[in-house]
Amino acid sequence: MHFTKTLRASALAASLAVALGMAFTPTPAAADTATGNTAFKVILQPVTLLYYYSAVNLTIPSSALLTLAGGAPTALAAQGVNAAASNATTLSASLTTPSGTAPSVNNVALTLNNFWAVRSITTPSSGSTKVTVSFASGTATPTATLTGATSGSTATIGLTSLATSNGTFTGTGLGGTPQTGNITMNMDLSNATTADTYKGATIYISATST
Repeated sequence: MHFTKTLRASALAASLAVALGMAFTPTPAAADTATGNTAFKVILQPVTLLYYYSAVNLTIPSSALLTLAGGAPTALAAQGVNAAASNATTLSASLTTPSGTAPSVNNVALTLNNFWAVRSITTPSSGSTKVTVSFASGTATPTATLTGATSGSTATIGLTSLATSNGTFTGTGLGGTPQTGNITMNMDLSNATTADTYKGATIYISATST
């Protein structure tokens, strides 16, 4: 009998404890949300990427020079001349000098393709990139002189009318196909009397995006 009462008391205490626990379990709070909006902008400044060669060594082979000269001269027509005796052992006869027509090498046009390339980002108001070339830094100088490298050489090549194609163009973007440009100039080879390396000119390239 005592055991039964004890069991009932224990069961009642356990039921009471569970009931009290359920009574004091906190109720979960409702979620609290805060929102906001942020305007996001990306501001790009003009930028210019110029690709160029540190040096260009132009070789003009003999075949190209012969073409400029109009090709190899052919034999002149046969000539009949009379010999004259200046003394008892000497004869001489004068032929027409077979010099032909001098080639026009004082104003040879030269084009160097793909001399530079540019990628650029420009401003909406202007939207252009400008490329200039010159034989002097910071100054528009379209002429220069190359001198034979041999010590004491007086042989020269004159350069004039330096210019570039595609001098002004719209921005390409950094990932776009670059804009390329050719340069042109005229060469005076009339005083190039030696087979030599002619040097002494620098081509300055300036690319500006606005």
